[in-house]
Amino acid sequence: MKAWLAILSFVAAVCVAQAEEIYTWTDAEGVVHYSATPPPGQKAEREDLRFHRGDPAVAAAAQKRWSDAEKQQRERDAADAAGGAKTAAGEAERQQACADARDIIQRLQTMPAARYRREDGTFRSYSPEEAESRIAEARAREQEYCD
Repeated sequence: MKAWLAILSFVAAVCVAQAEEIYTWTDAEGVVHYSATPPPGQKAEREDLRFHRGDPAVAAAAQKRWSDAEKQQRERDAADAAGGAKTAAGEAERQQACADARDIIQRLQTMPAARYRREDGTFRSYSPEEAESRIAEARAREQEYCD
């Protein structure tokens, strides 16, 4: 019986480890819970595991660096578009971004078990909700970069 309990605990830990987001909350008895979905009717804190490194300060710094880099890239793109400066290199990057967006859309729509590589080198399949979210993001990039 203890062996089954240990196996079940291991499987549960692996499932939680593969989620990109987890929710934590403390119940009335003071027990801390972790789940891939928030509890109904209770306040839970959401944690994005893409930036989790064990130390909350390190995770927050990684997330801030990522969002700052993304914001700077969008500002550069807006400045290039406003100035009308389309260099050959800029046009090649634009065409590549368009091709990448279309490739993502096609891959996620035609491959039901599409996977992506995680930071630790392992692969994980997209859930249907994640696939739809990625398709929506790719469609937005397609509208932005494709003529």
